[in-house]
Amino acid sequence: MRLFVGNDATLNFYLSNFTDRASLVAAIRKIPYVGGNTNTTGGMRLMRQECFNRAHGDRPAVRNVAILITDGIPTREVDELPAEVQRNKALGVRIVGVGVTDKVSERATSILSPNT
Repeated sequence: MRLFVGNDATLNFYLSNFTDRASLVAAIRKIPYVGGNTNTTGGMRLMRQECFNRAHGDRPAVRNVAILITDGIPTREVDELPAEVQRNKALGVRIVGVGVTDKVSERATSILSPNT
């Protein structure tokens, strides 16, 4: 489920498209890296609006966890990021951030922390 790619947030598939772990892992591995900007806010918004609902595979009895993998500093709608993260958290989504370069912003990391 690719949620944010460079400039625009995009959704590659819903979890309801898969019934077993192997096919889900295979689909994740086929997602190409696109590059561009880091639209963390757009990804958080798309996740809130499209991903965690029953129509798209959400299971009400299972906690919603999002793994945010980022390669840098948020560059689009940056001022809106804290509010979007809080909207997701208010819905009970646990967000785990993973930085894959040394360019990950300390501000973005602090926004995702459990105490914010």
